[in-house]
Order: sequence, then structure tokens, then C-alpha cells
Amino acid sequence: MSGARDPRDEREEQAVPEGASIDAATTDAAEPSEVGAADAASPSSDAAADAAVANADDAPAERPADAWIVAFLFALAFVYDTVEAVTNLQQLPLLYIGADIAGAIPWWLLIAGVALPGLLFGAAVVLGRGRRIVAKAGILLVALAVSAQASLLAEQLARQIAIAALGG
Repeated sequence: MSGARDPRDEREEQAVPEGASIDAATTDAAEPSEVGAADAASPSSDAAADAAVANADDAPAERPADAWIVAFLFALAFVYDTVEAVTNLQQLPLLYIGADIAGAIPWWLLIAGVALPGLLFGAAVVLGRGRRIVAKAGILLVALAVSAQASLLAEQLARQIAIAALGG
């Protein structure tokens, strides 16, 4: 080691004067006037290393399985949206045929409703790669919200098309 001494060692070596309390000696030793201005302005490399180790210990390690679990749970919600869209694809044409407006079936809307949840899930997974688990979950949540909103919008559009086709 070099001849430079760590200011923490000097503070530890200071003796408490007779008749003084320990608290007074502790606060006196912590004053920057006793430590050189250069030492007080920049922490030692040991202190920086200790702080880095303490911060690393505080953060829990993420496991790759956690990301897979989050993706799987969101995949279930996206599958539910897809099942709803497939049900609409099967049942809505029957409703339009029953109302004698078969020419107004919005096929483009029904196919987009089936494809959109899968596309949004795939885009969210790609955007979430390499991010922390909270960010991944946030991206997947936004994608799920967009999917749900698009489903509601498609339902409203289908209703308006049917009303227009009925002449109402």
C-alpha cells in the first residue's frame, strides 16, 4: 500500500478525552475541519466499492423463469381476446344473414379482430426483450389494453355497419 492513510483510520484512532461523552467525540471526529478538504470532497475508493456492493445486495436477482411466467400470464389474457374474436368471426355473419343484410358483413373487421391480439402480444414481447421484469409487464399491459380497446372499437363499428345496412 502507499503511504497515504485513510481518513476513517484516523477517526478510529482518536481517543475520547477524559470527561467528554462518546457522542461529542463522535460528532467532533465527523466534522470536515479535522479531515483534509481533498479527503472530504472525494470518498475513498474503498467507500465507493462498499457502496456498490451494498446496492448490489439490496436488489433481488431476476430469474429468467420470472419473465416467462409473466409472459405466460399475459398470453392467457391475449388468448382470451383471440377466442372472443374467433367467436365474433363465427357468430356475427350468422346474425347479419338472419337480419337479411349478408352483403354488409365486415369481413375485414372480423379478420383484423382475430389477428390483432396475436400481433400486439408479439410486438410487446419483442419490445420487452432485454428489459427488467417490471418494464416487460408494463409493455405487455399496455398491449393488452390496446387489444381490449380495439376489440370494443370493432364491436361498435360492426354495430354501426349493421344499423346503416338496415336503413336506420
